[in-house]
Amino acid sequence: MNLNNISLPYPVLGISDDISPLLPTDCVSVSMEQDLRDYTFSINLKFQNEDIERLIKEEKAEYTCEYSCARTMLRICLKSDEPSFTITIPRRSINARLEFNCFVSVKSPISQYANSGFNDDYLGFTFDLEEGDILVAFPQFHYDADIKFDRLQTAGSFMQIKESNLHTEVFYDISGDKIDICLPTSHYQLYCHPKVKGAMEIIHSSLVMNALTYALQNIHDHENTMWARAIDTRLRTEDGFSIDELEDVSKIPSLAQRLLKDPYNRLFNHLILTSTPED
Repeated sequence: MNLNNISLPYPVLGISDDISPLLPTDCVSVSMEQDLRDYTFSINLKFQNEDIERLIKEEKAEYTCEYSCARTMLRICLKSDEPSFTITIPRRSINARLEFNCFVSVKSPISQYANSGFNDDYLGFTFDLEEGDILVAFPQFHYDADIKFDRLQTAGSFMQIKESNLHTEVFYDISGDKIDICLPTSHYQLYCHPKVKGAMEIIHSSLVMNALTYALQNIHDHENTMWARAIDTRLRTEDGFSIDELEDVSKIPSLAQRLLKDPYNRLFNHLILTSTPED
């Protein structure tokens, strides 16, 4: 079996089809509350395997939850005999992404470990396990503390228009935390005109729509940027979206329109409302 590109010499529930039945789709449920000082995460774990459940009851195995924040060097490992964790983390301890990994791990050495759910490739084999070895690997999950979830609906939360004296044409820079629409100075001066600023429907259906489409086409190369994580959050949590849409290039223009809440419809309505009878 292979976990995070590390090969382990024994089968683990939750990795490929090493052990059956596989983990249920709701094997990890998470809720989060926050106040001015702390984040509090409630995590519940679920699996079905009598052999591993028996090891937990015999106190030979236990639930483990590891969480870490790379930017603040935070790294904590919690252990429990119950399939649930309540974790309170001070806000000051987190910057950007908080990663979670949950397991069932060996609590005391187990000799000749076997499991009735082993894949046929492992039938007849037993394994000697040491303290800390993994029996169940639950799906990884994360929380992006630097994303303002109540502002994800607005394009301005992950995109901005700025002046650039380095370009002679409109340029999209997607390497930073926001999608930058870089306008040459001459263009930017026109953009700042009150009549242009007052016609955001046109801006959304042109500059913003084009920039977002370009960004979505290249999101996998910039997945650690804040704009990519903000869009990832919307696709995974909002009704009507799916993260799988990013895998089909033909769906990206439609996805961009829905993320911007139909900019073309707003454009046409704006043109109708601002046109004169003679037009």
